[in-house]
Parts: sequence; C-alpha cells; structure tokens
Amino acid sequence: MPKKYSFPELGCSSCEHLQRIGGVLCETRYCGGFPKKKKPRRFRSSDPKYKAPKWRPRRLPTPVCRIYGFADEQSRSMDILAREGFDSKKDQYISIQASHYKLRLEMPFSMNARTFFEATRHGGSYEILSEHDIGLGEVVEIDDGLKPYYFYYLNWSKVVPVSYFNLNGIQKGN
Repeated sequence: MPKKYSFPELGCSSCEHLQRIGGVLCETRYCGGFPKKKKPRRFRSSDPKYKAPKWRPRRLPTPVCRIYGFADEQSRSMDILAREGFDSKKDQYISIQASHYKLRLEMPFSMNARTFFEATRHGGSYEILSEHDIGLGEVVEIDDGLKPYYFYYLNWSKVVPVSYFNLNGIQKGN
C-alpha cells in the first residue's frame, strides 16, 4: 500500500499576526501582517475560518522553487551516509544536515508542494526539473509563502520529503 503524505496549508490560527477582538459570540478577527503603515485588515464573514484567505499578505502570488546544492565536495561525500541510511520500504521521510547545502537556484514555480510531489510520483522528477540541471542528493524547496516543504532528490525518478531542514544551518555565499 502506498504511503500517505500530507502537505497541509497553514491556517491563520497559528499566525502571530492574527488579532482577535471581542468575546466568543461576537468575535472579530483582524490580520496585522501587512507592512507597518497599513492598518490591520478585518476578516469578512465569507473568509475561511481555518485556512488562510487568498488576500493574506504572506501568501506568494506564485510559489517559489529553491534548489539547494552541496556546499563542497566533503558535503557531497557525507551525503552518501544519508542516502544509504534511507530505506524506502520502511522510512517515510529522509533526514539530512542543512549545513551541507547552500542555495543554488531560486525561481518562480507553477506547482504547489502537493502537486509537485504527486507529479514526481507519477511522471518522474527529472522531467519536471531537467532544465535546471538538478543533481542527486540536492534539496528542492517549494514555498507558497505560508509554509515551505522540502524534498530530497533521491534518484532520477524519485523525490522523498525531508523530515526537517533548518534554514539557519544553510551555508551562505557562492
């Protein structure tokens, strides 16, 4: 049976910019995540209660794809340990060290994380990312502005979701 992966979209209830005014019965919600000079925007009654509305300021108009390549040859060699430790039959996610990577490419992307993952499961990831010369072991990030998802490029036809990727550990510079 295939594994079930979920790529939930973060709602406003977990956002630090959500402001609630009033009691439980007559509560009014505001989004204060706009630039400093703008007033907070009031949620309409037609806006979703749990998901983020389309007008949310952090949401990007088109998702962004970032590809993280290896920082150096030693990092590329260390990747063999992560790849050999991954068992596709029992492991759902792969665990890697973000300090071995640096940002190589950033571009607008036409798919969100769920569509990208489903497309790679059915058609192979190489066809989707072939024009960007992606190599084995590199990490693909799909960010819609609300929550980024990370995928490890295991081989020409398979990507695996990454369990945790700390952006503070990414190496800076070229």
